[in-house]
Amino acid sequence: MKQFLYLIITLFSFSWAGYSQINGNITDDKSLPLPGANVTAGTVTVAADFEGNFSIDVPPGTMLTFSMIGYKDVTVAALDGMKVTMKEDTSELNEVVVIGYGTKKAGSITGAVTQLKAADIVKTPSQSAIQAIQGRAAGVNIVASDEPGAQPTIRIRGIGTILGGRDPLFIVDGVESGALPSPNEIATIDILKDASSLAIYGQKGTNGVVIVTTKKGKSGKLTVNYDTYYGQKFIQNKVEMADSFRFAYYNNYVQGSTTYFSQEQPYNTDWFDEITGVGEVASHYLSLAGGNENATYYFGATNYKEKGILNGTEFERTNLNSRNEFKILNGRVKINPNINIEITKATDKPNSAFTTAYKQSPIVPVRFANGRWGVPLRNPDTGLIDINGSDRFNNVGNPVAQLYYTNDQSRGVRLSGSMNAEAKIFDWLKYTSSFGASYFVGKSFSFNPSSDIWLSQNATQDLEDYEATFGSNEVIYNVLTQRRNDDYLWNWDNYFTFNKVFGKHEVTATLGMSRTTKNNGEVLNGTRRNVPDQTNYWYLDFSSYNTVTAPGDVVRNSHTTPIVSIAYFGRAEYEYDNKYLLSAVLRREGVSTFQSAKQWQIFPAVSAGWVISNESFLKESKWIDYLKLRGGYGEVGNGYTRDATNGVVFAAGLNYAFGADQAIFPGSAQPYEVDENLTWEIMREIDLGIDFKALNNRLSGTLEAYNRQSTKLIVPTDVADVISPDRVVVNAGEVVNKGFEASLRWDGKINDRFTYWVSGNYSYNHNELTKVENSNFANYIGGGLGNGAFTKQVLVGQPLGSFYVFQVTGFDSNGAFTYSAERVAAGSYLPKYTYGISLGFNYRNFDFSTDLYGVGGNKVYNGKKAQRFGGENVEYDYLDSFWTPSTPNAENPSPYNGIPVASTYFIEDGSYLRVNNITLGYTLPKLLKPIDKLRIYATAINPFIFTKYSGYSPEVLNDGDPLGSAGIELDAYPTNKTFLLGLNVSF
Repeated sequence: MKQFLYLIITLFSFSWAGYSQINGNITDDKSLPLPGANVTAGTVTVAADFEGNFSIDVPPGTMLTFSMIGYKDVTVAALDGMKVTMKEDTSELNEVVVIGYGTKKAGSITGAVTQLKAADIVKTPSQSAIQAIQGRAAGVNIVASDEPGAQPTIRIRGIGTILGGRDPLFIVDGVESGALPSPNEIATIDILKDASSLAIYGQKGTNGVVIVTTKKGKSGKLTVNYDTYYGQKFIQNKVEMADSFRFAYYNNYVQGSTTYFSQEQPYNTDWFDEITGVGEVASHYLSLAGGNENATYYFGATNYKEKGILNGTEFERTNLNSRNEFKILNGRVKINPNINIEITKATDKPNSAFTTAYKQSPIVPVRFANGRWGVPLRNPDTGLIDINGSDRFNNVGNPVAQLYYTNDQSRGVRLSGSMNAEAKIFDWLKYTSSFGASYFVGKSFSFNPSSDIWLSQNATQDLEDYEATFGSNEVIYNVLTQRRNDDYLWNWDNYFTFNKVFGKHEVTATLGMSRTTKNNGEVLNGTRRNVPDQTNYWYLDFSSYNTVTAPGDVVRNSHTTPIVSIAYFGRAEYEYDNKYLLSAVLRREGVSTFQSAKQWQIFPAVSAGWVISNESFLKESKWIDYLKLRGGYGEVGNGYTRDATNGVVFAAGLNYAFGADQAIFPGSAQPYEVDENLTWEIMREIDLGIDFKALNNRLSGTLEAYNRQSTKLIVPTDVADVISPDRVVVNAGEVVNKGFEASLRWDGKINDRFTYWVSGNYSYNHNELTKVENSNFANYIGGGLGNGAFTKQVLVGQPLGSFYVFQVTGFDSNGAFTYSAERVAAGSYLPKYTYGISLGFNYRNFDFSTDLYGVGGNKVYNGKKAQRFGGENVEYDYLDSFWTPSTPNAENPSPYNGIPVASTYFIEDGSYLRVNNITLGYTLPKLLKPIDKLRIYATAINPFIFTKYSGYSPEVLNDGDPLGSAGIELDAYPTNKTFLLGLNVSF
């Protein structure tokens, strides 16, 4: 009745009273301003600025409602100069967190869940929302690459599989997604970390779940937001290489001659400078949102462009989003159609150019005086670089020519959509159905001018010489490859949610089923030779060489085997008097990856919490505002394993001799057998946590400990060739990840105009392959360097991805390294601990923030330094400390040419502390009536890094494969530092 009277008074006032500007200020109960708090009168809504000030055009006496997440709503009559105090809900039980197939009050969470909001996500401009939250969530290790268009790799609480999937599950607006929206589109990110939280998603959530909630329209006037920024990118840490004088000195020492290379060379090329330049990044984001009580709308458009520091690399992405909500049948049914179109375009260049530039000699020119590409040719008479020289002193290419002749482009369109429907059957029972699908189609081409590339490596020869190499065969002048690929995934969830309050008891139950189909893609490759040189004729049908002859002119078509999972799940939650919390989950799931008898598995979980601060003995505490203990146990499976299959795989192209005359016939073979007993990898985890707020809510934090055991690990085994000519995979391993996490935040003020905060998080994780229960466990090696050496092996008792190399034991009489007889475990690329620090302040209309991120206990293999064959360049500092008879304790061996041994010499400390960003912003006073907010800011991204690593970057996770290139800096894109200016405008 009171709200009805307020509405009548407001309408009456709007009809008869004159409008005037009402100014006021909003603070919390500690007198801290509340920027972003909403002030609503009827359909009009404005937001408070950074000092909590607001202005709204309404008649005096109009009832204004003040609202903000985490605070209790306040409704008071409008009065110019008014001061409004909003009280924080100190129990934290009203803030909503998405937990999967529903939401939950933050204070009722019993698992390990971290929430990040829009302010955290857009603070650091980046091409990926995941990259933007690096260092902000304990237990979440994010490794980003500055290569244009590259996606960061995210690992939650370590790695628990060798051959299985390692990436987390991404859920966008309740629907499984293959791609995340742009950072500007995101309202919140909820990260589920422990098994009791993950169990509701079954095997899809084994590696953690990242739940994204996007921005939506709200009832009220049309709101328009425009964000833009422009910046320039520079290499963060350049490795200084030997100049021509030092290169000649080094190689003369190797050759035992002072004149093998003249130290008065005509060229002194800095190859890194020749292949790099200043990068650029620009972004534009525009959104329109609004609606009424029955329908809301949101439309967003984002365009992101980047030019990389590697010459010729470019990336562009455009996102178009539409999200709506319709209420029908008096609001008892909600329908949410969402659609996102992502269009990408990339011009790629090979990252191997960085390694080539590292290795090529500085005495080689980019081009000789006659215009031919520079090659490493030495005149033996003068010791000078000479196009007519007869002595080729290394096999390294010209990196500038490498970029010049690389013509690779790709385009892609991803269409993602979902339809969510929610029907309130009774006040205590609702039904939800969500269908989502994502379809990607891409095309790319690669044009390889074979004759030009040959000439660039043979500076003294002409086209006739190249043509002569083919003899009587038709000459191949170029090769064109066209590629078409598509991928489709969809999932459909249906579930009922029961919620009822009985006095101090609250019961919530969820019951439903889910169906997902993924890995449903097709690839078509076509290759032809000798197309016209003009780019507009780079099509296969323009080839003048159309006889299909493998491997040059081929068409390949492949289709992935779809993976289908079906699950039935239930969750029961009980809460008593905001003190005692209990949650239980059961999910039965089947996946098509395994043989039929092993496809189904049941995943249980249980967790509980105790809000101690709501007990009578703590309610009157003057320094503890909120305290909760929680713990949980859960089981989750991993069914998306790389070598597990439900079908027979054949290898073609094999020849067999049959009959008395032993005639040769083509045939096929099974490269490996499938174990009929092969089944799920199972992860079991115990998690214990404490959440608290203290000292009048100024100090808040979380402490957490966990023990995660992954059993039935799928590992490769060697068996007799008569059984299988290739490895066989079996369930035989066990991996443990255990550790603890801590997050703390302090909010304070110096006076009414100056507020500040400091926050930090720390995570420790111990990863170990504890056992393999199979005597035929293969020597599973990896980490190849492209020179015949390997650097990694899966070892019991060591972390996954451990480097396994020879230990340097000293020097021999000639200054060459001596090594241990056997390889030794020399650390892992996986960090033992990660940490993040964030601090900032608001003063008047100024805002400042900075974020730091660090890792420790990890190793990096300097692969580019180890990829030598002879005659390559060396680093500038090498010559300051190498072995001689008079310096037997030097850091480096005596100068040498040849393939180096994979050893501890190339393993370096990968720890680092990086300043992720520094941002200074200023919000202009309100100048024009339509503009609600106008903020300008300057940001430095990755401006500083503190590390002992001597390479371009210690942050080299690459594909994240523990036996791949993860932790090896070879053909890796260097980390950039970016300086940009931005603008935020709201209408």
